[in-house]
This record gives sequence, C-alpha cells and structure tokens, in this order.
Amino acid sequence: MGKEDVIPRGKLLVILILFILLFLLLFFRFGYWQIIKAEDLSQKAYSQQTKNSIISPKRGSIYDRNGVVLAKSVSVETISVTPKNIKDKDKEKVAKGLSEILSLDYDTVLGKVNKTTVEEVIAKKVDKSITDKVRSWTKEEKVSGINIYEDTKRYYPKGSFLSQVLGFCGTDNQGLEGLEAKYESMLRGVQGKRVTSKDATGKDMPLDDTSYVPPEDGLNLVLTIDERIQYIAEKYLRQALEDNKPTDYGTCVIMNPKNGDILAMATMPEFDPNDPFTPAKDSDKLNWDSYTSAQKSAALQDMWKNKNVTDAYEPGSIFKVVTASIAIEEGIVSNVDAINYNCTGSLKVGDWDISCWRTVPHGKQSLRQGLMNSCNPVYMSVALKIGPTRFYNYINAFGVSKSTNSGIIGEASGINHTEKKLKEDKSSLATSAFGQSFTLTPLNMLNTICCIANDGKLMRPRLVKEIQDGDGKIVERFDPVVVKQVISESTSDTVLDMMESVVSNGTGRYGQVKGYYIAGKTSTAEQGDKSHPIYVASFIALAPAKDPEVAVLFNLYNPKGVNGHQGGGIAAPVVSKIMGEILEYLDEPKDYEVEKEEVKAIVPNVTNNTLGNAKKMLTNSGIKYLVDDESNDQAIVKVQYPMAGEALGEKPIVRLYLEGNETRKIVEVPNVKKLGISNARSAIQEYNLNMKSTGTGIAIYQDPPAGSMVEEGTVINVQFGAAGIDAQ
Repeated sequence: MGKEDVIPRGKLLVILILFILLFLLLFFRFGYWQIIKAEDLSQKAYSQQTKNSIISPKRGSIYDRNGVVLAKSVSVETISVTPKNIKDKDKEKVAKGLSEILSLDYDTVLGKVNKTTVEEVIAKKVDKSITDKVRSWTKEEKVSGINIYEDTKRYYPKGSFLSQVLGFCGTDNQGLEGLEAKYESMLRGVQGKRVTSKDATGKDMPLDDTSYVPPEDGLNLVLTIDERIQYIAEKYLRQALEDNKPTDYGTCVIMNPKNGDILAMATMPEFDPNDPFTPAKDSDKLNWDSYTSAQKSAALQDMWKNKNVTDAYEPGSIFKVVTASIAIEEGIVSNVDAINYNCTGSLKVGDWDISCWRTVPHGKQSLRQGLMNSCNPVYMSVALKIGPTRFYNYINAFGVSKSTNSGIIGEASGINHTEKKLKEDKSSLATSAFGQSFTLTPLNMLNTICCIANDGKLMRPRLVKEIQDGDGKIVERFDPVVVKQVISESTSDTVLDMMESVVSNGTGRYGQVKGYYIAGKTSTAEQGDKSHPIYVASFIALAPAKDPEVAVLFNLYNPKGVNGHQGGGIAAPVVSKIMGEILEYLDEPKDYEVEKEEVKAIVPNVTNNTLGNAKKMLTNSGIKYLVDDESNDQAIVKVQYPMAGEALGEKPIVRLYLEGNETRKIVEVPNVKKLGISNARSAIQEYNLNMKSTGTGIAIYQDPPAGSMVEEGTVINVQFGAAGIDAQ
C-alpha cells in the first residue's frame, strides 16, 4: 500500500468524532422515544390495537305504589359493520341486505359500508326478531364484517298511561322529560366496557387479552301513584274531553290529604312515550307537514307538559273554601249558619260593581248558604272584613301561588297580589276572595284544599315514595312531610261540613256518590280578556266527607260542548263517577244504605226472531215496542235498542229495526230538570226514551244531559232531590 493510500490521522479523528456524535444522537433519540414518549406511544399503540365496546347498563324501572311496572328496559341489539372485513365484491350486497331487513336507506348504508373506519353503527335499539333475520341472512349469504351487540331500550308497557308524569327517554336511553329526566342520575346506571385486541384489519387477535368491566344497573323508582286510580282518572278525563270538547285541555289530580301522596295525575290530550315525537292533537296531526321546525318543537313541548304543575290558572269559586277557612279561623264568622249577608246581584267595591255569577240575586244568606250557592258578594264581604294584611298572611301560609316543592320537574309558581296591592286596591282583595285576579297551578290548588281537609296541616305533595336497588332493597325513602299547621282542627271540621252541604243540596249536587257523603266545591272561572272569555270548569271533591282519604280536582279548560261551561254542570258529574269508582276500589265503608231502583222489566233478546214472535215476547214482558212497519209479522228483527238484559223502569220502551231497514232513529234528549217524577217521565217518553230514577222530589240531574242526540229507546238516568240552587 502506497503512502498516498494512508488516511490522515486528522481525518480519522473527525470520522470517529462524527461516528460518536451520530451514535450519541441515536442513543438520545432512542431514549427520547423509549422514556419520554413511552407512555404517549403506548397509548397510541393501544388505541390502534384495541377496541372499546361500551356496554349499556339496564336502566332502572319505574313502579306504581303496588309494584305495577310503568317503565322498564327491554333487551334489544345494535348492528354495526367493520368495513375492512367486508370483501369488495360483497359491499353492495351487504348494503342492500341490511337496508331491506332494517328498512333503511340503501345509499346511507352503502356509504357506511364503503368507509375505511374500524367500525360503523348501522342501527341501534333493534328488536331481536329483526336481528335474528340479519343473522340468518348473513349465514345464508356467507358475508363477513357484520357485528351484532346486546343493548337495551326504554319501554312503557301501558303506552300513553301517565305519560306526562313519566316522561320519556332519547335514543341513548337518557331521560328527556318527566321523571325520566328528573331522576336521570339514579335511573341510568353506570356503563360497562369490553376492551378487545384487534389487528390492522379490525379482526380479533387470536391471543387477545380482553378485559371486561360489567355495567351497573340503574336504581328503581317506586311512585305514590296507584295504577288503578290513575286508570279511573284517565278514563273519565278522556270521556269528558269527548263530551265537552274543550279547545285547550283537561287535567285531573288526585291526592291523599292525610299524607300528601299523589295517587293520580292526568293531563289530556296525552302522548305515547314509546313514540314521543308523533303529535297527539288532531289539529297538529292535520297540519304537521306544513309546520315549521319551530312550530313542531312548540307543539311537542306543549304535548309533553304535565299541566297539573306547569300551567297556572285562576281557580275561581273553589277558592271560596280558603276564604271561608280564614274567616272562621280568625273569628270573623263565629256562626256559619247566621243570616248575615244579602246578595243583591253585585257588590260595589271602590269604583267597581263586581257581579255575582247568577243574574237573579241570591238574597239573604249565611256563610254556609253563600258557599252552597257559590255567591260572590257574600265572600267579597267576608274578605273585606278579614282585611288585606290577614288575608295576605294566610295566603302565604297556605302557600298559594307558590311552588309546593313536590320535586316534580317543571313545577311552576303562580302570580299573586302583594300585600301592598291588596291594601291599595280593595277590588283585588274582593276578587281574590272568589278565586279571580291571581293564578296558581292545579296541584297547588288541590294541596291547599287538602290542608283544610287534613285538620289544617299543610303537607308537601309526594310523587316518589322510595328508591330501590335491583334486589328491592330501599336505597332512599321519601317520608311524608308536614310543612306547617295553617288552621285549627275545629276550623277544618266546620269547613268540611259546609262543603258537604255544597254537594248535598248546593251547586255541587251533581257530584253526589250513592252511599257516601261527599264534600266538594264547584267553580266556573273566567280567564283573561273579558271581551273573549275563556272558562275553566272545575270541581273539587273530598271523601269521605267527615275524614277525607281521597281528594280529586278536575278541570276542563274552555269547554265548547252542548252541555255548557259551568263546573257544577259538566265537571261535578264526572268527578262523581271518578270518586264512586275509587271508593269502591278502596273498599271504603258506605256512609248509608242506598235504596235499590225499582226494575219493571228486563229486556229480552228478540233479535233474529220474526217480528210476530218479537212482539209477543216484548208484550209478555210488559214492554212497549216501536217499529216502522208492523204489518209483516214474518220480517226478521235485526237490531233492538236497548239491548237484551237492560233493566228498565216504569213504562219501558224498546225500538226494533227490521232486516233491510236498520237506519237508527235519533232524537234529542229533553230537559227535565226541576220537573217532578211523573212529569219528567212523561217528557222523556214523549221522545220514545226510557227513564230510570233515583230519589224523590224534583229532577236535579240527568244523564245523558239535555240536548244530547241519542237513539230511541236510550235510558235517561234522572236523579231527584229537594228543590235547591242551580249549579254554577
């Protein structure tokens, strides 16, 4: 090797130094990735090589006080795809198959199948009957990349039952309205997790280290609601809306005055929480496609509202019960039967002549008679004697126009006069005495009356009784809460006795229940602008009257049916039916024995008989028959009314329809109120109708009401009693 081939020592030293520097750089770079960035890189690797599957917990159930299931979670499944695992030649087939089985848009599904992500969700909350079809199709077509996971969804087994109270859940099982939203943190539970190792294609690795964190199921709610009582309330509220056609809505809330338990709470129209985004009102259904998104949202929000707690109204004459309680408690009135008042048809308060509801003056009356007659001037006079300060203090003590602190989501407060306003404007004090010029919610109104019925003790309304775990162990209990003593027990007894008089022989007589003494009060409250009045027809009832166990408040907002808009005429009869069924269900002992109605005839079944045979059968039963063509005894009777088995009173009538001539005969029910039994029967039979009667005296109630269009032969039930006051 020549001298020129020898590398100079200086150059070797430079090369060595560069080599050492490069080594050190690599060493420090290696250390940087292995030490400083180790945790971050591990997380990234973990994310790329593992897949987290969220496991939904079972949402807690909601039960009534007796263990009836009102809301529960049911098993469903979620369908997803792993696009990388689907062969290119199968992608369109998979999209077509899934879209057809799941009734989804083909292009949307195809778009997900063609993505490059690890996983795409195709459909959530799918019933197992549908996912089984997907499994079968996948097996038959031999396609890969389709995943099916267990899941749950919220289900309301009774449909629209108690809908505004229960609320509903969203697609991810989160509570959106009602109890579902209020108790979301307790009902939802805690999600579980399954972590699985994956390869680059998204397939499970053969030696994975799957970890599993089980979900924690949600807690269960036990309500104070009684499923049977709620059913009764909804049944008659729905019927009342059909009969009286309110333009707005109807509400009914039922409580136990002794402990504040809410036994039923209904708002109509209702909705189905299984399908909460479908409108319920006929007007909304008709115009839905033309609504803007804002209009649709407003309609749905209104449909979901529990109007017993969200909407305040002027209560009207029911509030006279509160005014009476204050007057008796404060000694303003010491004898409720003393004739100390005179109704001339109105009362001048300041510059305002405030009228009584009835055009004919009530004349001289006691405090009891003023309540029985629902006389405005009597109670205005009483309030003026009570004075603004005492009246205001008692209203505050009762909690009028305030939230009851029931804990029900959306509960509103009303609007009431300040003490200063009552002092400066006597007309505000006068109108407040009979429930006008201020507002409160139906729950607030009922809770105030329950205070009077409960020996003067104001209770906090209770909707949730307790919270339980999955084994039925009580996690939290909500005991009844006495807020305060507002009036004395003796005042409570006196007012209940007065309210019983309202039902026995006052404006609330249509609220009577056979066998029981009922305490109650009617109301026909005028709302808003006098030039376009809107009425709320109401009736409140307490039973048994001496020691109430049940309190019912029933409201119809702006009724427009043929039966009018007065609470005593259209609300009281409905509450009579509601209270009657509740007392029977609770097996409440009767206060007195009911005389059985005298039955003159039981209608035989004459359908599919010849007319000749039908006439003989009816004549032998003492029943008059009506038929358009009596000449052909061989004609076949196809329809009869009333139907077979109906028990009829004196001079019974049956309408027959022959084969080929079955057009029904419709007549208008006459008004027999204030008629004696004989005259009432004659008037009813003049229209070829039957009458069944109870009681003696003059007609005070009839069902169906006057003006109703019914079929000939229909039975008109008429109640007779002592001459009294017209129903307000």
